[in-house]
Amino acid sequence: MKLRVATCLTLPEVDADEAPLAAALARAGFEAVLAAWDDPEVDWDAPIPTVLRSTWNYALEVERFAAWIDRVSAAAPLLNPREVVRDNLHKRYLLALQARGVPIIPTTLVERHATCTVASPFVSHGAARIVIKPEVGAGSLGARVFAPSDPAALAHLQALTWRGAALVQPYFESVTSYGERSLVWIDGELSHAIRKAPRLDGDSENIEGPFPIADDERTVALAALAPYGDLLYARVDLARDPDHQPRVMELELVEPSLFFGRQPGSADRFAAGLRRRL
Repeated sequence: MKLRVATCLTLPEVDADEAPLAAALARAGFEAVLAAWDDPEVDWDAPIPTVLRSTWNYALEVERFAAWIDRVSAAAPLLNPREVVRDNLHKRYLLALQARGVPIIPTTLVERHATCTVASPFVSHGAARIVIKPEVGAGSLGARVFAPSDPAALAHLQALTWRGAALVQPYFESVTSYGERSLVWIDGELSHAIRKAPRLDGDSENIEGPFPIADDERTVALAALAPYGDLLYARVDLARDPDHQPRVMELELVEPSLFFGRQPGSADRFAAGLRRRL
């Protein structure tokens, strides 16, 4: 079975999932080819299924990427599906999660070209520091931490909103101790969880694990994923608030790292689930 595994021409960092996934796809009988979404030489109109993996520069050209998603999904199956991916490109999905009753990190959306102020939304949260990041981003692109009163915070927010919308959130101090937990969903169930150290613009990713999935984290992750049905893959990134309650930081349905190397059998589960869907 032919398959295209979508990446990008210039990876911002090494994809640790690439080798274990390639081996698992071969074992499952796939004839898989790694192809960059931004490579003009690839015939994306060919009727070959595509699975999204390391398209990690899409945030730099999100409109072009969205058009590519439409093109590829019109030619053959795309996983995750087009409507799921397009809905997940902009992090304002956090507000939709909140509207459904899913606990999220408190988030203020600042629209493009809006009049910017920083400190006031977070006085009630008692946040000593805040995170400002673009609404469309991959990895730690554009994410920085400030004191609310720091003039540089307003300058960074204004720089981001000159190009697009931005998010302002409290910085949970628990991410430096308990850590940010990434819960990986593969083919119908939560597979494993890893711990990530805080990562801001320019930082390298530092992970540990796998870790057991705590019951309250499982509950929040499943609530976040509930409307999406039987996804092939997803990742729910959680952090604990000052009351130690888990809250969703990001719901990754486009191209998340799934840390196959941290959980034996997870890449094979991914490949088997992919084959069933095709």
